[in-house]
Amino acid sequence: MAANPELTDEAKEQTLKPLPAAHDLAIRLEAALALAAAPFSGGEATAPAAAAALAQAAEALAQGRGPTAGQLWARTDGEAASALIATLMDEAHALPPLTARGFADLMEQLITERPVRTAGAPHPRLKILGAIEARLISADRLVLAGLEEGVWPRVPETDPFLSRPMRKVLGLAPPERRIGLSAHDFAQGACAPEVVLVSTGRRGGQPAVKSRWLWRLETLAKGAGMALPERRDTVQWARALDAPLAAPPPALLSARRPRPTPPVEARPRRLSVTRVETWVRDPYAVYAREILGLRVLDRPDAPAEASARGSAIHKAFERFAPEVLHTLETERASLFHRFIIEELERADFPEAAMAREQALAARLGDWAAAFEVERRSDGAIDLLIEQMGSHTFDAPGGPFTLTAKADRIERIGNQAKVLDFKTGEPPSDKQVASGLSPQLTLTAAILARGGFQERAMEPAELAYVRVTGRRVPGEVRRFAPPKDHELQTLIAFADKALAGLVGRVAVFDRVETPYLSWVTPRFMMERGGDYDHLARLYEWFVVGEGEASDAGNGGEAA
Repeated sequence: MAANPELTDEAKEQTLKPLPAAHDLAIRLEAALALAAAPFSGGEATAPAAAAALAQAAEALAQGRGPTAGQLWARTDGEAASALIATLMDEAHALPPLTARGFADLMEQLITERPVRTAGAPHPRLKILGAIEARLISADRLVLAGLEEGVWPRVPETDPFLSRPMRKVLGLAPPERRIGLSAHDFAQGACAPEVVLVSTGRRGGQPAVKSRWLWRLETLAKGAGMALPERRDTVQWARALDAPLAAPPPALLSARRPRPTPPVEARPRRLSVTRVETWVRDPYAVYAREILGLRVLDRPDAPAEASARGSAIHKAFERFAPEVLHTLETERASLFHRFIIEELERADFPEAAMAREQALAARLGDWAAAFEVERRSDGAIDLLIEQMGSHTFDAPGGPFTLTAKADRIERIGNQAKVLDFKTGEPPSDKQVASGLSPQLTLTAAILARGGFQERAMEPAELAYVRVTGRRVPGEVRRFAPPKDHELQTLIAFADKALAGLVGRVAVFDRVETPYLSWVTPRFMMERGGDYDHLARLYEWFVVGEGEASDAGNGGEAA
């Protein structure tokens, strides 16, 4: 009756009138659903109230006719259900109010995670026992299972504390005594009126060897001119369990990766240098984020320590740089240490991890103090910290703006050094030179064109500062052009990176250019993409195209 809300009550009555049992069941279902939905009459309800209403609805539905009436909370499954609902009613007051859909999802999750263990044998005529317990019973038919070496009998364990001579001196039995006890159990069980011996050809995904006792029985039977009977049908049942399903349809096998081609006016006209790096490796991620407007959400159970620690280190360097020269040399390390701890506490860093961070911050403080002094060895410098810059150029689809937020720019006259702080592994020189990691080179291009404080500066150094606090607390990795590369100056690399971006924008300003997923799979394999599930990666990368190509890469890597 509740399945089709368009039917009137009178129509429902006429439909079910010829079926008295169905009519009675429908009435009870409607009454039970009304009880369960009562707390949500105002839209939301607390979890305890919704759980109590659910229990009332289940009890009302269970009040039927027959010998099983009133047995809703009986047996192990009923006990598990009652315990779950009782827990919600008693301990779920801290949960926020839920909608009916939200409560249904909560119940589904809790029910899925709660095991129901049956007590005793699954059938009154069946008992599953260990070798010792089986000695105490007699059965018409006995099944001896696990007849593989290492299972029955078990391999004697090596005692790391007592060697064989030591056990002998202490009067302890040798490890092989257990094999003798297992042989006794097997012989006793094999003397039952009817015995079924079970062994498997593979265990744990590895080939298994028949038990020594089964080998001897087969050998004795063969010497007596007979053979142990086999059950071929059980082998067929076991193979049927592992038989593959029907082959997937040809449409799935020919699945291709998505090729979205949105209108040119919908394509982004403004990107940061970090987003351009994503565009180089995985254009589909730019499509999902910038065009569809989908933002990546952290999983509720995902640890946030890595991002919080990275932000804290950035903030600590930001606060430390202006203060280092105004602080006594002996107090610089402790000052940086204090800055990191304050930023971690401000980010609600877990207390359990603070002991480790205290040690890392202390080691990092000494390195940071020496780092700041060394950066000023060439004379006075003008620092730009967390500075925003941009450069706009013309493109077929309209003006395009490239932005950058530089962690640190050190100006000395008309030259400037660009530093980017990393708590993870920074890109290699080859990746920067090839354009796969154009963050620094594009930042240098903006710098050379007056994109920072409207003052053009020549890039004198491009470097990643890797900060860990571990055995090597930190290190400066300056970008050095490979010796065999055609370009050898930083400004040349900056111009090439910007020219590559201009060409890429021109290519993607054509409506037929798609935003492909995994354009450079070699580097995507290291960390994957945030939108792989949306692109149905494993439907086409594994069984479809097999390997992503460089189509749609726009010529230049950047």
